[in-house]
Amino acid sequence: MHMPSSGGSRDGDVALRRLLREDLDDLEEYLPVKPLDVLAAEIGVPVDRLVKLDANENLYGPRPAVREAAARAPFHIYPDPGQARLREAIAGYVGVEPGQIVAGTGADDLIDVLIRLVLPPAVVIPTPAFGMYRFLAKILRARPIEVPRRPNFDLDVVAIRHAVQHQGARLIFLTHPNNPTGNPINRAELEALLALDAIIAVDEAYIEFGGSSVVPLIAAHPNLVVLRTFSKWAGLAGLRVGYSVSAPELATHMMALKQPYNVNVAAEAAAIAAIEHRAEIAEDIAAIVAERERMSGLLAALGWLQPLPSCANFVLVAVRGRSAKEVAAALRARGILVRYYDRPDLHNYLRISAGRPEDTDALMAALEEL
Repeated sequence: MHMPSSGGSRDGDVALRRLLREDLDDLEEYLPVKPLDVLAAEIGVPVDRLVKLDANENLYGPRPAVREAAARAPFHIYPDPGQARLREAIAGYVGVEPGQIVAGTGADDLIDVLIRLVLPPAVVIPTPAFGMYRFLAKILRARPIEVPRRPNFDLDVVAIRHAVQHQGARLIFLTHPNNPTGNPINRAELEALLALDAIIAVDEAYIEFGGSSVVPLIAAHPNLVVLRTFSKWAGLAGLRVGYSVSAPELATHMMALKQPYNVNVAAEAAAIAAIEHRAEIAEDIAAIVAERERMSGLLAALGWLQPLPSCANFVLVAVRGRSAKEVAAALRARGILVRYYDRPDLHNYLRISAGRPEDTDALMAALEEL
C-alpha cells in the first residue's frame, strides 16, 4: 500500500516507517469506482449525460418517502448504539428475531466485524468474487485463500473443504447470487460446506433481484451468517447501511465488537422507511429485473456478446472476437460506464449493471456504433 510523502526529510520518513505495521507494503488498495463529477471531467461530458452501469446501483434511487425520512432525522443527536428500532424493523422484514440482526455501515462493515470476531489464520474466497473480502482479510492479517470456481462459476466444494481441513481456514465468504458472475449458490453445495468446522458467511447483497434466501438455514446451522445491504434494492448506496442475520449468540458477539455509532441517523431513518415502503420499491425491483432480461436479449442479438444468466441486477458478458478492454474504453469515451476486470479468471468479460430503459437504449446505441 503506497504512502504519500508528507514533505518531511527522508530520515524522518524512515523513522516513521519503523513505527508502522511491518506488512504495510504487502497490503493492497481497494479500487472503487470514481465519483460522477470526476468521471465526467475525465471523459469530457456533462454529468447528466453519463450512463452509469458499472457499480450495480439502483438508478431509480430511493422513493420520495425514504428521502423525506432521512431529511427529518435528528442530525444533532447521536444514533442509538443498540440499533433497537432498526433491528426490529429489519427483523420484521427478514422474518427473524431482532436479536439475530446487527446493522452496519454497509455490509462491508459487517465483513470487517466478522473477520475481527473470528480472527482466522486464513479465509476462503471462491473467485471471482467481491474484492472487499480479500481487501479486509489482508488488513486484518488473515491469509486469503482464493479457490477458483469451476468453468461454469459453480463452487469447487472439494477445494474449499481442503482449505478448511488442511490450510487453517476458519471463515468462508460466499456471495448469493455471486458478484460478478450472477449465479446463485447450489443449496446442496452450501449444506455440504455448512458441515465444516468454519463460519460460513453468505453475502446476499443482490437477493432481492433473484434466488431464494438461505436465512432459513440459520436455525439448523449456527455457523451460518447472512449479510445484506440496502444499497442495491432500496437505492441507498450513498448512505451505507447493511446488516447481518445470524444465530443470536453470534449476533451478540458482533454487537459487542462493532463501532458503537456505526449507522448514522439519516441512514437508519432511510432504511426503516424503505422497509415500510417496500411494496412501492418492489415495483422498481421488478422494473430492474425486466430490464436485465431485455438488456441480455439485446446484447445477445449483437452476435459478438454472450450474456450469462443472472439472478442479480447486473449481467456478466463474454466478449467474442474483440477485446473487452477496448470495448469498455470505447463505451467510456461515449459516456457509457461498464465494469472491465483485468484478471485471468474474467479474461475478456464485462459486467454491465441493469439500469432504466433509457440507460439500456443508450448502451445499445453505443455498442452498435463500435
